[in-house]
Amino acid sequence: MAVVIADAGPIIALAKINQLPLLPALFTEVLITRAVADECLHGQSADAILIKQALDSGWLRCVDNPVFKHPLSRSLGLGEQSSIEYALQATGNTLLILDDALTRKQALRKQLVIVGTAALLFAAQRKALIANAETVIAELNQAGYRISAAVIAQLKNRIA
Repeated sequence: MAVVIADAGPIIALAKINQLPLLPALFTEVLITRAVADECLHGQSADAILIKQALDSGWLRCVDNPVFKHPLSRSLGLGEQSSIEYALQATGNTLLILDDALTRKQALRKQLVIVGTAALLFAAQRKALIANAETVIAELNQAGYRISAAVIAQLKNRIA
């Protein structure tokens, strides 16, 4: 079983459209670093409350920020850096849930396995957890979380 580590963007995005329960349906446990938790729980928004409830329920688990041992781009935020670093130090297989293009590029350079929110939604559709991934992606776009048409087309081609 892979260690699943999420960055703040995908967690916040799924919370904004009330789709956070897809994560425990796809994975037993999802880890976030303290830096990611701080980013997710900032303020009293509805999505922050849902994320706090996920942490309280136990499937979303906060871990301490790792000690940084690998050079990473200074352009990345602390949450992004800590997620990549945690994955690099984890034993066994890891899966990083990331959407930011620069962060994905850094993770791939470190030979980490990554997946984005859109790919998770298509996986949820394949498992009949949601009826239509594209409909949920449209909701994300309306909520201000952009997933490009090129990414959607690529994922659709993969399952065709």
